Amino acid sequence: MAVQLQMNFKNKLGSNFRINVDNALETLTDDQVKTAMDTIISKNIFDTNGGELVEAVSASLISTTEKEFTVK
Repeated sequence: MAVQLQMNFKNKLGSNFRINVDNALETLTDDQVKTAMDTIISKNIFDTNGGELVEAVSASLISTTEKEFTVK
């Protein structure tokens, strides 16, 4: 099963910006994700079309399961 962390932010112009992190730990806590998002904002390491990131909006873990079928 693949797990992805999706972090959603607002930039300076109020537009949405999403950062996806593949292979995230399923055991992440609210505090860990909030700390990571706050760090991303405070370090100003991403520049978007709408300027720097200014607000953490939401985050979620997305789990996907893949099942292959024999068709031959």
